[in-house]
Formats: sequence, C-alpha cells, structure tokens
Amino acid sequence: MFAIEELKRASGLSAEQLALLEGQLRAEFSGDELLVELHWVRVLEALQRGWITAEEALGMGTKTF
Repeated sequence: MFAIEELKRASGLSAEQLALLEGQLRAEFSGDELLVELHWVRVLEALQRGWITAEEALGMGTKTF
C-alpha cells in the first residue's frame, strides 16, 4: 500500500536497526498489518525529515509518536 521499501532505503538505518524497529511495530500492533504499515511510514518519514533520530525511532530517546 505504501512505498515502505523506498522509505527504508532512504532512512539511513542499518538492516539490524530496521529489523529491530519492525519487531517493535509488529509487537505493538500484532494482527493489524495496516497499522504496522502506517506506523512504518510515520517513523521513516520522521527520520527522513530530521524530526527524530535513529535512537528515538528505536525507542531509546525521549520523543514519542
């Protein structure tokens, strides 16, 4: 539905960081693929625009979505 793969490439996150983030999203929104995708887009766009850092995206910072 969304261009998530393109956003992942542009995010600057490593494959390990992307896998960790995906695991967190799937745990939080288990069973709802649309919410997982929506939050992928939100996080990856926020990273791309500089609104959050990688640490914040991975839950190590103080900002929330």
